[in-house]
Amino acid sequence: MKKNILVVDDNELILLGLAKVLGNEACAVATADTGTKALEKLSSCRYDLCLLDIHLPDMNGLELMKFIKDMCPHTRVVIMSASYFNSAQLSSNIQEATASGACQFVAKPFSLCEITAVVRKVLGLDEDCHADSRFTGRGFLMKCRRKMQRRALTEQVRFSMTQIVEGEARRMTFQAKAVDLSEEGIALLTDFPLKNSQIISFEAELGNRSGIVVWSEMLDELTYRAGVQFA
Repeated sequence: MKKNILVVDDNELILLGLAKVLGNEACAVATADTGTKALEKLSSCRYDLCLLDIHLPDMNGLELMKFIKDMCPHTRVVIMSASYFNSAQLSSNIQEATASGACQFVAKPFSLCEITAVVRKVLGLDEDCHADSRFTGRGFLMKCRRKMQRRALTEQVRFSMTQIVEGEARRMTFQAKAVDLSEEGIALLTDFPLKNSQIISFEAELGNRSGIVVWSEMLDELTYRAGVQFA
């Protein structure tokens, strides 16, 4: 039987990306970009899991979680957040989330491997990778244990991603130069300003694989370097 998941985040690209990735995990995924829309969905459907961002445009995610626990005590909640500035604030967020009933705290940017491992663990699904939960200065992270043997690569590769243009989701294709490659990811040089947490798909050169941007930096006015972790 499919598990029902609700993803609540005001970032449209994260909603689209998680809906696609988690939809491949035998899950039915619904999304909401505000707390109000989330409450509407929760009132009409039983969800096994809610992935919840702390900062929403109309309410605080931790306050929303309290409503969720009152309305749907069976729904497990995983808190997602990237907007902390120091370890004290992060610790406070984790303590408040735990006190309110969250079963996991995931720091952004997260990789597709990390978020999938979290979901599979929380829902009790068979895991494809061995994951461990640990606390660092960036929060509770799920990390897949794989060997990373990087090799230099100097080839042109194409990637595509969903961009929100005038309120509509459009699929766009770009070109980049590969720097190095491993089983888990690739480093790129591109003139497109990739940002953390963006989900991209590669063309045939890399076997039509998908991945998430886990770091990005501007080298000069025309060049960005970014690291992408494969799904």
